[in-house]
Amino acid sequence: MSKSFYFSLFLVFSINISAEPMDHMDHMDHMDHMDHMDHMKNHSAKMHGPIGIMGDHLLNKGKSMISIRYMKMSMDQNYLGTNKISDQHILELPNPTGMPRNLSVVPQDMDMDMVMLGGMYAPSDYITLMGMIMLEQKSMELRSYKPMMSRDIVGDFSTKSSGLSSISLSLLFKILDRDGSKFHAQLGLENSSGKNDLKDNVLTPMGTINEMILPYGMQLADKSYTLLSALTYSKTYEIWKFGSQIKSRINVKNDQWNFGDSYETNFWVQRDLNQITAWSLRLKFQDIESIKGNNKNINAPVQTANPLNYGGKILTSGIGLNIMLPKGSVGLELYKPITQDLHGPQMGMNWGLQAGYRLSF
Repeated sequence: MSKSFYFSLFLVFSINISAEPMDHMDHMDHMDHMDHMDHMKNHSAKMHGPIGIMGDHLLNKGKSMISIRYMKMSMDQNYLGTNKISDQHILELPNPTGMPRNLSVVPQDMDMDMVMLGGMYAPSDYITLMGMIMLEQKSMELRSYKPMMSRDIVGDFSTKSSGLSSISLSLLFKILDRDGSKFHAQLGLENSSGKNDLKDNVLTPMGTINEMILPYGMQLADKSYTLLSALTYSKTYEIWKFGSQIKSRINVKNDQWNFGDSYETNFWVQRDLNQITAWSLRLKFQDIESIKGNNKNINAPVQTANPLNYGGKILTSGIGLNIMLPKGSVGLELYKPITQDLHGPQMGMNWGLQAGYRLSF
């Protein structure tokens, strides 16, 4: 017979005699077994939250963690509030930046690719330091229309931007860690240190190709300082884990303009599939304000040149997977919007993906 059969028989026998008084050695064996079970629980795939949750846990004293995350978001439909709108609808809207009288360039789709390099270190069991560097690449496809009369299509063109976006440093503070419940706070500062005056060639409604400063959404940064704050709670019940996080991004120092303040709430549930794999479901709600300030040199007849056409309220759902490796762990999460209520005409999210690798030592 197999060793697993004898091991199972031993477990059954042990359980049957557990009602009898245990001597000192039995008690020590029992404690060792419980310690082993606790160790396995603490090192299951759900010890990390979904890969899309930042700062979801603290480290033990003296421990470090490095991570690399890749995130992609695809947008391909214009919205006005909660309604999808056509190019023809947008062409009837006024151009607040100058001539021509109406909007004449319409975004068709946009992709955002982000790479986040992170590091964590715990000088004590109650404080963990967290730093992150973000690199971004953005690409947008647009269509130009004649500014008057028939409003015929002039042609399609694309714009791109890439480079450093931001650098941030945060402190995570332990508030509670007892009986499977964990609660901590985050406080940090982000410097939007990338470029905010990038240019590219555009096809104008008059049919000419000009180099212009890209609209706000295509810039990599806004040269601001942003206060980061969050509260995160999680509760583990055997193979289940439930978590929630509220977070905010508040601008505290800006240049000519800055991306709007944002507020975010997350709820998620995770379940172990086995010792090395866990799945997750997550709901995320974002409330993002419009851009504050403006750059007078951004004045093209396109909706993205209007700082009011940014932000809104977005509810998304995500499904994810965490897998423990011999060294480190990987995570994957796919998400789709449930509802979008967007300011002004702007493109809404179609789908998003995030993947990452984390290594503790």
